[in-house]
Amino acid sequence: MADDPMPSPEPSTWFAPPERASSEDVASMSRFVQDNPLFRAILDSIDGYLMILNPQRQVLAMNRQLLTDLKIDDPSCLFGERPGEILNCIHAAKGPGGCGTSKNCATCGAVISILASQSQGEPVTGECLATVAGASGEDSLEFRVRATPIKSGNHEFTVLTFHDISGDKRRQALERTFFHDIMNTVGGLMGWSSLMQTIDSLDPKEAANRILTLSRRLKQEIEDQRRLLEAENGTLSINQDEIDVRELLDVIHTVFLAHESAKGKSLEVTDIADQEKITSDRMLLERILTNMTKNAMEAVDQGATVKLGFERVDGKPSFFVTNPGVIPEQVQLQLFKRSFSTKAQKGRGIGTYSMKLFGERYLGGKVSFDSTPEKGSTTFRIDLP
Repeated sequence: MADDPMPSPEPSTWFAPPERASSEDVASMSRFVQDNPLFRAILDSIDGYLMILNPQRQVLAMNRQLLTDLKIDDPSCLFGERPGEILNCIHAAKGPGGCGTSKNCATCGAVISILASQSQGEPVTGECLATVAGASGEDSLEFRVRATPIKSGNHEFTVLTFHDISGDKRRQALERTFFHDIMNTVGGLMGWSSLMQTIDSLDPKEAANRILTLSRRLKQEIEDQRRLLEAENGTLSINQDEIDVRELLDVIHTVFLAHESAKGKSLEVTDIADQEKITSDRMLLERILTNMTKNAMEAVDQGATVKLGFERVDGKPSFFVTNPGVIPEQVQLQLFKRSFSTKAQKGRGIGTYSMKLFGERYLGGKVSFDSTPEKGSTTFRIDLP
């Protein structure tokens, strides 16, 4: 019997070079930078965050604003670290060589700009959409980054600047999310209105009830936008509603019976036991499930079936939406980022950010997805406490 093949060793990096300078070299070059009038002038004159890096992307000096925001009195404790490690990027520890070496780092605007600047010998500007770990959980930050190569004597450095554009990105994301969700309901209203005009056998009372349900939902979407703004600001109050699971999924099914994204496609709701009830915020949960369903509908071809369901996992309530097809790996790496959208591609859109925000920070659950070629399908799920 042949021996089982040995597993492939993990690479030393998934993206950027992993090598680092020795602690002695870092200390020596850090002193060189701090004693250099040119670098002192740069550190004192730039707004935003500034780091001076060695060729191995390790930090040799930082400006005062960054130190103040990090609440660091002695910056030497951070020398030798890389930018993502200093900013607490959640992906920095995933790579075998730290910041820049994980699979996620291949989409990081900061690392890409540094490497391009070093290879081209000229300034490179990009955008960094970072998810960082903070005292109150994960947070999304957006920066415009610029990497500029500088030579001093026989030494090469990179001046890396971060300018916070989170406010602009937040406003854009909120606007996109609002219109994204409003169109979910408007699409359903238009669909049922169109059916009333074209199908003589349609029960007018049933159609009227569907339209009334969707009209109420449209009103609720406007209220939800106010709640999303409160969620972003950390002032959102959560309701504890008793929710009939079957009735909740029936409402979502109604939205997509005649929705534009569901034309030629089917939404299958799994069997739900009678009297299955949970306690959560009804409006937030409905919004999350609607976004999951719409994104799934947009991801599949004509004739495909999307499944919407509920089950208990270890006694805890869990909702899921499954569709055939697999999300490209590069898209998977950026899902749930506030400023990332796949709208220009076939697949998931801006709604994934609000799923994560509402589902985890406010409902106390876990929002996740599973999409692998082996299964040939994609499942988004929210597990509630």
